Amino acid sequence: MDQLSSGTDAGTVKGEHGLYCIRFYLICHSMGDMVFEMDVVLDAPLAADCLSEAAYWLYFASPNIARFYIDPVERRRVHVWSLAEDEESEIDRKVRMTLARFAQSTNVIDAVPRRVGIESSGEDVKGADPAGAADAGLVRRLGLADTEIGELMTALARGFDDEFRRLGTSMGACEREYSTLLPIEFFEKCHYFDAFPQNIMYPTMMQTDVDAAEKFSDYTVNHRGRPPRDYSGFQERTHVLAPAACFHVYMANEEKTLEGNTLVTTRGTCYRYEGRNASTLERLWDFQMREIVYLGSRQFVRDCRDETQERVLRLVEQWGLSGVVEAGHDPFFLRGERPECELDPDAKFELRLDLPYRDADSACASFNISGTFFGSTSNIMLSDGGTAWTGCTAFGLERWAWAAVMQHGTNPARWPHGLRAVLEGAR
Repeated sequence: MDQLSSGTDAGTVKGEHGLYCIRFYLICHSMGDMVFEMDVVLDAPLAADCLSEAAYWLYFASPNIARFYIDPVERRRVHVWSLAEDEESEIDRKVRMTLARFAQSTNVIDAVPRRVGIESSGEDVKGADPAGAADAGLVRRLGLADTEIGELMTALARGFDDEFRRLGTSMGACEREYSTLLPIEFFEKCHYFDAFPQNIMYPTMMQTDVDAAEKFSDYTVNHRGRPPRDYSGFQERTHVLAPAACFHVYMANEEKTLEGNTLVTTRGTCYRYEGRNASTLERLWDFQMREIVYLGSRQFVRDCRDETQERVLRLVEQWGLSGVVEAGHDPFFLRGERPECELDPDAKFELRLDLPYRDADSACASFNISGTFFGSTSNIMLSDGGTAWTGCTAFGLERWAWAAVMQHGTNPARWPHGLRAVLEGAR
């Protein structure tokens, strides 16, 4: 039997042979919670390049998993600290179900990771850690899903957004803004619910009925403002909070024939339920995303993806940042039953910027080709009668700001000239 303290951040540390040893600690349970230990021995080892991804999804397996440890060498044993002593068989089943798809690599591209940017000398560059960022007023955690982002970090994220917006418009992209909500029917057509139902967040509205409203109000009055937890007077779910900005572009072009190759850039607030995976600015329940979306011929989409990737990597070097480009894991449109469509063998690359304080990295940009998937599900056509290819380049703005500060510290005067210029351009 083990007892865990609360409030410790999730973390990833390097294990033996350069593999990842994943340790996630209890975040939201109280100091007095008792936990019970058990081992789950998998039938097959997890793929070495999937350990971080497997750890992420394991926290969605059961609310009674308080902590776990994945053996980074053999990759078959998962030690679990459980909050429920009598649910050992259920937790065993859920762990196996969650990790089954990670028994082999989910990389969609057989590519060697590529180091990019500036390698730190180690002596002249002093980065930051979460405690230092908090002490400097850059970020303050208010709750599991509530974060206050300070002025410096806000300005830096805005500066990065300006740079990525200009990248898009220099390629001929038109700017668009969209609302936050998307209809459930759109996600049904593109099978999003088949792939990542755990991340979806829904807005909830009360029924347009005075009796329902009075019942709700009376309850809160009698319970010192606390609303009922199991109230049945809400409307049926009809919309979701957008998990990515590009979906709006595809929906806006549903049932259309494109006049020619099309580029759109947009920025929006995106929502993904992260549960206990929420951590600093690396994983927020709501965050800002800039996207450059391309629709048109196969060659046009490939050219746009390749051009944005190369130009972003040049910016990374210009700003004095470092990271790695590697094959992306498991785009949602490759999972489950898919409509007939053409897919690109190089579907996704990720730019992961270094986080020196924990010897890890964070996915800050992705470069994606979805083939004719959205063209088929949304009936987006080309003028020659073919189905449109689509793709997008996406930037998580808070993650860029976080990675920059973690690499170069909280004092802009000590930043590389190119990075200071990003900040100054936003002020």
